[in-house]
Amino acid sequence: MIKLYKTSCYSIGIFAFIHIGIVSAQSLPPFSDNNERYKPIIISTFLDEVNSNNGTLKVRRLGADSATAISQRAGNLLLSPIITYARGSMYTQSPYVGYNNPSSNTLGAMVTVEGWGKRSAREAQALAEANRLNTEMITESKTIETEAIFAYIDALRTKLLWQSYQEAIIDLASYQSPLAKKNILDFKDIQKVLENDLKFYAYSLPLPIGTLNLEPKSFQISELISQANSSRADITSTQAAIESASANLEVIKASKNIDVMPGIYYSETPPYSSSGTSYGSQKSFSFIVSVPLSNALFNDSDVLSAVNAQTQQEIMLQATKTKIVTELNQTYLQYQSAKNRLESSNKAYQTAKHQKNNGITGVLAFREAQGELFDARTIHAKTLILLQRLSGDFQVPKFN
Repeated sequence: MIKLYKTSCYSIGIFAFIHIGIVSAQSLPPFSDNNERYKPIIISTFLDEVNSNNGTLKVRRLGADSATAISQRAGNLLLSPIITYARGSMYTQSPYVGYNNPSSNTLGAMVTVEGWGKRSAREAQALAEANRLNTEMITESKTIETEAIFAYIDALRTKLLWQSYQEAIIDLASYQSPLAKKNILDFKDIQKVLENDLKFYAYSLPLPIGTLNLEPKSFQISELISQANSSRADITSTQAAIESASANLEVIKASKNIDVMPGIYYSETPPYSSSGTSYGSQKSFSFIVSVPLSNALFNDSDVLSAVNAQTQQEIMLQATKTKIVTELNQTYLQYQSAKNRLESSNKAYQTAKHQKNNGITGVLAFREAQGELFDARTIHAKTLILLQRLSGDFQVPKFN
């Protein structure tokens, strides 16, 4: 069963416990902490800062940018030019008296003409790899973004609860009974705990603003699954990995195509005399073609490995699609429960609101109903956002 829980300032988990809520916005006392100064921030600005400053995403972007730059040059010619110069021949001793050994100068050049299909396969593979890294970066960013949203919700819930207790303290202050004073002291102690909780969140985000009052929505599970299969980040990432593996297979196959290395040589022998005979300067050209034969022509283990790598990615894609069905069905059930709890909390809140002026008991009952409403809103918001993001809908929620 899918669940949501907080593991760190940005962490989300998946757990069977989920609560959330909705009701008309009410006026609450402003939040204040004499020991801390917070900077209010809306969710969209907070997420922009997360995406800009997160170290993991910076590394991902750098890798994607590097791969894109490489792909733009992957189709360049690889001529591998070779230039040679030879001086000689030079003998250690003359074969007979009167023999004169001329020293020729030979200058040569060779280039590699790649086998058919190598350049296009290499370029396609580089483009596919750049696309894979880019989709992985997007997938990572969506995961971090979701974690940041949940951290924002947790911090906002903490602030709203503090304001709820503050409202109760203000209302109870008009009563001079021991019961009212005792509850005021208890509520102030609870506020101190909430202030410490908010300081924990403040290490990763400024003071959140909003009401967590997201409108309930209705969904068709079949439409959610269809949308997820076409737009979810992990689906596109796995598809990109399949394309990269397929392109890598084509590169390996093309690498077995034979290269040709044509070359031209120019030799010049200076004039010389031998045994009384004079010889004039000699100049000559020669042409050579080399065809290197690699062991790769006779070994297909690299092809088998590349085929297996592609098959693994295809299996992962099917597993992801199966997981999507399970995740969405489970989260959909949780969301129905969250909507029901939200509806009940809204009704209880409205009832308690009308009875708030019925003395201390009315104030305390209203505080309880208001706290339950904020909890119900929190669960509703988290479940709704999770359901949407599991279906590939990554729109940023509005809490204010």
